[in-house]
Amino acid sequence: MTATSYRPAPSTPGPVWRDANVRSGPSLDSPVVELVLPDAATSHTAEGWALGDEVVEGENPVGEIVSSVWFKLADGRWCSAVNFDPTRLAPVLGDAAPLVRPHRPAH
Repeated sequence: MTATSYRPAPSTPGPVWRDANVRSGPSLDSPVVELVLPDAATSHTAEGWALGDEVVEGENPVGEIVSSVWFKLADGRWCSAVNFDPTRLAPVLGDAAPLVRPHRPAH
């Protein structure tokens, strides 16, 4: 990650919708420092975001979520945008919001 790719943008991406790996950096190669469990009462805050490794998450009920956005949480650790409700992220990230591909019906 280059210093110019970081965007200071305080926000509240909200609670995670599934088990989420919190990492030391915006990369799948960065060590996992905590596993955060879903809890609707725990809304996470971020100090900004950056583009990093693309993450594809296929288990969300609305469809497959694809994003290269990583939130720098208020405690300095990083979490992929795919771990948060994509409809909540659209106003926060604008054009950088995660792509959602609806699930295809089984044949």
